[in-house]
Amino acid sequence: MFRKICLLFVLLFSFASLTFLPAQTAKSDSELQAMKSDIQRMRVILNQMRTNLAFVDNTQSPLKHQFELETDMWQVALDQMDRRIAAMEGGHQNK
Repeated sequence: MFRKICLLFVLLFSFASLTFLPAQTAKSDSELQAMKSDIQRMRVILNQMRTNLAFVDNTQSPLKHQFELETDMWQVALDQMDRRIAAMEGGHQNK
């Protein structure tokens, strides 16, 4: 009985130490492509928001200011996503 338990632990630790890099790489590559696609669509929408904002009255109303803040916030979020993608691509090149 003790031998079977020891054998089970050996097998368990053997399987636990295995890495499946090709599957992880394929998954992260598809995730990376999806993120790039999302960023591209988000940039188009952000440009549409800015274009629409240009047609709003020149007076500085609280609503116009809110839209300006929102476009600035989306720009920051997109910049952060760009940095994340660059870091992910750098990690792929190091492997």
